[in-house]
Amino acid sequence: MAGAQPTTATTTTAATPGMATAGAAQTAGGGLTPSPSGLNNTGGLQIDFGLSSKLTFDDNFRLSNSSSGTTTIWDNTLDFNLSSITPLSDLSITGSTVLRNASIPGRSVSGFEDPQVRLRYTRDGVNSRFTLDGRYRHADREFLNPFKVEQEEQALGTLLGGGGTVTWKDYGLTYQTGLNAPLGFQLALKRAETDYDTFATAIDPNTLYDRVTDTANATVTMKVSPVMTVRGSVGLTDFDAQDPVSTSRRTEDYAIGATMDINPVLLLDAQIGFTDITTDTIGGRTTRNGATSAFQLTKTLPNGTIFGNFTSTVNQNGTRSILSFGRTLQLPSGTFSGTVGVTHTPGGSDRLSGSVAYNRVMRSSDITITAQRSVTSNGANTATGTSTDVLNTRIGVAYNYAINTDSALNLALDWGRAEAADSGFAYNTTERTTLSAGYSRMLTQDWNMTGGLQLRHRSDNGGTAQSNAVFLTLDRNFSFRP
Repeated sequence: MAGAQPTTATTTTAATPGMATAGAAQTAGGGLTPSPSGLNNTGGLQIDFGLSSKLTFDDNFRLSNSSSGTTTIWDNTLDFNLSSITPLSDLSITGSTVLRNASIPGRSVSGFEDPQVRLRYTRDGVNSRFTLDGRYRHADREFLNPFKVEQEEQALGTLLGGGGTVTWKDYGLTYQTGLNAPLGFQLALKRAETDYDTFATAIDPNTLYDRVTDTANATVTMKVSPVMTVRGSVGLTDFDAQDPVSTSRRTEDYAIGATMDINPVLLLDAQIGFTDITTDTIGGRTTRNGATSAFQLTKTLPNGTIFGNFTSTVNQNGTRSILSFGRTLQLPSGTFSGTVGVTHTPGGSDRLSGSVAYNRVMRSSDITITAQRSVTSNGANTATGTSTDVLNTRIGVAYNYAINTDSALNLALDWGRAEAADSGFAYNTTERTTLSAGYSRMLTQDWNMTGGLQLRHRSDNGGTAQSNAVFLTLDRNFSFRP
């Protein structure tokens, strides 16, 4: 009808009382990552907003060996999500920013901070799929949680603190065709950039430096029988860093593999390949190459799976091999998954490795336990282009207890340790612990309040430090459909 106004449905919900789960507890005063509220979208166009105001007092915010005074932080966070779901496409755009006022001994912060945006778009064809994704984030490193730090720093196993700023820019695309055909093809392209300011690089110039990684992978699959599929892949990775030795590294990966249903409950996945690495630094050129392999045998059980796995990979330091066994289990009131194995490092050491994830939902509470122990290569490049293999151990526990329909008690513990995987290598062994306790209450249908305390501890070669913080948060989320 001419002149008719479009109808708008609006829904408002208060956040469920509770804190972040284990491994994701925020540092006192830390910024809020955009909430994936759009994941509740069951179809069509939906817009979600989140508002949060958090006041924090911390007696040693920088975790210095000797506290220089009390820090006061007031963060007002707005996060946004636009999601559109149709039978053929899925679009998600999330973003957030923080209006921050902070008084830190030696400096103050005032204004908008920590802008971040994420984009993901997927479109399905008759026999194909196209995926586009991107991310941008510019953050003050003093406000980053070491247990929730971006993947780039987490992979280094450094658990580094300190100030300065860091900017992440990632974008990539994937195209798949032949999804329902005997012959399939996939092409994946990605670029990842990390930039630190001069203040951050001064903290640890061997680890915190600007870097760019370009990756291209092509895979061809062929279904040769109802129970067997073979594949071949080629990968190219270019890594350029503004580290002290000006590292430039090219990695070429070639592999062929197959998956085969041995019987209805037993699946074999096997792959062999070759990796060639060329590294240029101010000290000259070095090369490293070798065979790679991966084998996994998985058996499906009535309540989960059991599997054995062996992988052998090559990086700039040499060959790393992992033998592991795992189990996934569906429990009456939760889930369990775990692996245990041994990692043989390029330096010749054998280290226990594995992971555990356990979740249980009870009548008025739930608990989540996570643990991981693995070997990674950090970014501290030497003049020959090698780096240190680091043994990372992480443990997280989160417990939530619903007192009634309007309030809840939340506890979270995160512990981490990073150390050299091989003896004889100089490395700053670091331990970090964060313990949080909070009380959440739904004030109205729209608003939720959380108050609590957080204790942090750091121990490394430079000494030990601890901090005590209290915080109070008010937040709400609401959605509407245009």
